[in-house]
Amino acid sequence: MIRSAIKSAIKNEVDDQTIDDNLLNTWVQKADEKVQMWRPADDRDQTFDYWDYLKTEQPYTTVANQPKYPVPDNFRAFLELKIGTDTQPYKLIDFRKRSDYSDHAVYLLGGSFYPLSTPTSDGTSMNLVFVRISDDFASDNDEPEVEKLYHQAYVEWGKKMYYNLQGDTELERQAENNFEKIMLGKWRDQELARMAAASDQAEIPRSSLV
Repeated sequence: MIRSAIKSAIKNEVDDQTIDDNLLNTWVQKADEKVQMWRPADDRDQTFDYWDYLKTEQPYTTVANQPKYPVPDNFRAFLELKIGTDTQPYKLIDFRKRSDYSDHAVYLLGGSFYPLSTPTSDGTSMNLVFVRISDDFASDNDEPEVEKLYHQAYVEWGKKMYYNLQGDTELERQAENNFEKIMLGKWRDQELARMAAASDQAEIPRSSLV
């Protein structure tokens, strides 16, 4: 569903074709933020941050004796850093622990990342794998980056916002519950995919995710 289809679905499902278009745009954008912020109630450490649809890679080139490099503007969370032909990724550490490490560690501070040890030569390739922030919707042809199967979550959040505006707490709660169900389904699908790819881990019965 593109943004225009999501907005039409919101109007149709609340049976109100008079909703202001700018207000609908705000609701869809807010829904995208909620999707990225969502986490299951029983697993507060899991978020959409680390799911594949927001992962990306940024290449860098080392500058001799330069200790820090700026993270991209759309940076949200660190995943991995590799330098040159070295296949060992750099471990993310708390900047307060930086004196405890001398190599294969990296810390974040003030919008930059600091690899330990500091590169001593120019021109070596660095690849930062990170979680990015979704681009804001700029037009009605824009489509959420989460898979199509879960686009209804945007509709349900828009309905929640509508019913909140109307003061209908029962229908607002129902729409929010629908949003949660869709997002929980996305999380379960992701967990199943993650476990299927983790051949070195013990299997967890599918029934435990239902």
